[in-house]
Amino acid sequence: MRMHYSVLVAAATAATGLVNRADAQNPFGDDHYTNVGSYSFAIPIGDTHRFTPDPSFLGLAWEGQWRVRPRTAAGVALTFNEFYDNTRGTASFATGAVTGLQTRALMLASAMAVGRWYVHKAAYDGAYVGLGAGGQVGREYYVVGTSSPFARSAVHFVVAPELGFAHPVAEGMELVVSARYTGSSAAGNYIGGGARRFQFVTLSIGMAER
Repeated sequence: MRMHYSVLVAAATAATGLVNRADAQNPFGDDHYTNVGSYSFAIPIGDTHRFTPDPSFLGLAWEGQWRVRPRTAAGVALTFNEFYDNTRGTASFATGAVTGLQTRALMLASAMAVGRWYVHKAAYDGAYVGLGAGGQVGREYYVVGTSSPFARSAVHFVVAPELGFAHPVAEGMELVVSARYTGSSAAGNYIGGGARRFQFVTLSIGMAER
């Protein structure tokens, strides 16, 4: 698992390096750096929905952005979402079946390079379209009753298009709401067998501070 998180850290470092190079050519200067923190509600689709149909209420994200053009910002994003599934009954696997209270958790953490283009106004004001790409670590836990948990994990490539809106609420601060689709490449050998492509849609609200 250390190798998986090392890959994620390396992806974040590479994305930050790309943004720093862009910032070196930024005619607006360092004062146009923005921190964005947000909470997200996630709706599972695809393999994530097959893991659990229940939405996730545990989602957090942080973005560091630089304005690189009057209507364009670029930066790096770190996101975390966790999905839970609790069931009773019998579950069948390739090697057999188990019966009892079953608790599963799926944690998805990503590091992405991101960009935003604001449609009508200057950066950090009004509607925007965005795109992110990078690495994602998926880790699945599975527990039956009081037994020791099983865990499987893998590293995925992830792409995340986004639609959002930023509205100034104070000097140097904006309220940001967005909808983002996150889709990953197939990878891993998760519990139940085989690779998975985890997909979900997040609805987020946060604050941007410059």
